[in-house]
Order: sequence, then structure tokens, then C-alpha cells
Amino acid sequence: QRSVQNAFTVRGILPQATPSRPPKQTAEKKPGIGTPYPFRIKKGFPIPSLPEDYPLTIERIKLGKRLFNDPNLSADNQVSCASCHLEAHAFAEPKNVSIGIDGGVGFRNSMPLHNLAWKKKFFWDGRANRIRDQALEAIESPGEMAANLDTITQYLKQHSQYPSLFHAAFGPNAITPEHLSVAIEQFVLTITSMDSKFDRFQRGETQLSPQEQRGFELFFTEYDPRRNRYGADCFHCHGGAFFSDFQFHHTGLPYTDGQQFATPSLRNIKLTAPYMHDGRFQTLEQVLNHYTSGIQRSPKLAPSLAKHRRNGIPLSEQDQAAIIAFLKSLTDPQFQVVKK
Repeated sequence: QRSVQNAFTVRGILPQATPSRPPKQTAEKKPGIGTPYPFRIKKGFPIPSLPEDYPLTIERIKLGKRLFNDPNLSADNQVSCASCHLEAHAFAEPKNVSIGIDGGVGFRNSMPLHNLAWKKKFFWDGRANRIRDQALEAIESPGEMAANLDTITQYLKQHSQYPSLFHAAFGPNAITPEHLSVAIEQFVLTITSMDSKFDRFQRGETQLSPQEQRGFELFFTEYDPRRNRYGADCFHCHGGAFFSDFQFHHTGLPYTDGQQFATPSLRNIKLTAPYMHDGRFQTLEQVLNHYTSGIQRSPKLAPSLAKHRRNGIPLSEQDQAAIIAFLKSLTDPQFQVVKK
């Protein structure tokens, strides 16, 4: 403090004109149809930027949930969005990679879908900017649902219930690919996870076990021997309320050609095995083993990993077990008992 006080002297303050701001560009709002949906968040979570062109309504969410679970949106009438995003697994899938129509094997692991209201880039490589775009790509993708949108539109129009559901959600002449994708988006936006044991601990409603507390401290502590800190450095990419920075990193995995993938949320990680973009790790122990001794060096390696010794962050088996115990405290009980 004394050094700072002696480091500089303020001679004066010059006034600075406030720059004029350009008018905010907002999406065109659609006619108000339906019952507004009360999107609720818990303490410690930021306010999300929900779509302005299609405000959330109960009718649209109800329609979207039905479409999400409808296998008739696929070319073989066997695969729905819910086929690869199971509620009991926090809307992830207990398979290395997803299986599309006719048993076709994909090449990416299904990501969990909770708390996407705060996310801006979708798919493991971030190629979609909106959930509705992601939904349509999955429906049309030859390796996933392989459907034709014109065929789907006709199916929906001829259905005994969908015309009235679309009308209630979007008004007359409502069955279009855009409204189909928006309805699915609205349902997915309402899938939130904010009530894990750790959340309740943060709110003062419960206590962590000694092992969970140790894992919590390691998770949010820097590894910097020069300052006598021996944490796990997890928070650099997995910090904040969502345990993800929503960015893209190369994490030292072999055979990825330096490709960067989205940082997955660690919420409900107990339920979302296997792990990584291709599901190569079956257990959290294997994941920790990678970060402690399996890092492959490359020019694109994430800086928070590149600063460490050659193969990873040195952590004892006891500390790794503590981190895993903490990670399991991020499990939201709503996904452990699926509501019928």
C-alpha cells in the first residue's frame, strides 16, 4: 500500500465526453399469443437473455416438450430428441456417441441440456448460435434424425392434436419449420439445474462433508508452488454458477488434431457419463487421471493447462478423490428421480 501511494501523483482530471451509443438492435417481436411463462432463477444465478422475438409461453413449452419426445420427427419414426437426451441422465446419454436412424453410429457424445438459457454457442464445436438452429440441424442431419422438413410439416398438419397445439402456441397457420424449432427451443430453455447439494450449501441450507469441502477448496484454488498454493486449477474453465466458462479449449486429448471443444458444465456430472466430446472416459477417475498425468502437449493447448508440468497437474490420489466427491455434490436431485 505504501509503495502504491508513492508510485504516482494525480495532477488533475480531464473531463471526457460520453460517447453516444447506437440504438440497440432488437429482434422483431411476434404477436403476443399464449400465457407468459414465469422463468424463475435462484440466488447466485444471473438473469438470462431470453429470446425477444418469441417470448416464453406455457403453450409453446408444452408443445415443445411433446415435439422433443416425438420419434415421428425422424425419417424412420424411431428416433426423437429424447432418444439421445435422457432426463434421468440430466438430458445427456449413457453412451460414448449417439446412435441415429437405422442404428447409425455418430461421432460425438450427447451433451446435457440444462441451463442452456445462459449459453450462446451450441454443439461441441459451437457451430450453432441458437437452440432452434441446433434442433433443426439435428432433425435434418443424415447421421441423426435424417428427416425432411416438408414431410414433417405434412405429418404435423395431418395429426389429430398438433394443429390445435400449434394454434394455441403461435396462432393461425402456425405449423412451420420455424415454429417447430422455436417450440423445441422453448422447452429446452426451461430445463434448469439450480438445486444441488452444493447450491443448498451456498444458500446456508446444508453442509458439505469434510471430503467434499476439501474437494471444493482444491477445485477453486490455483496450483502455484511459488505462492505455496497446491490446488487443482479447475475453476479457470469450470468456474461460476454454471461450472463452465462457455468457451472452447484444447484440453490435451490425443487424436484431436488440436481441435477446441466446448467446456461442458460440471453440474450433474455424476449422471452424465461417459465424458469428453467422444465419450472416451467412462469414469470421473479416468478424467482426473487425464488431467494429472495424461495431458498431450501441443501449441493449441489451453493456457491454464500449458502452464503446468509436462503431463498435467500433480494431485495425490486422496486429493483426486476429494475433487470427485465435490463434483458429485453438484448433482440436482430432480434428475435422479424422473417425474412421470
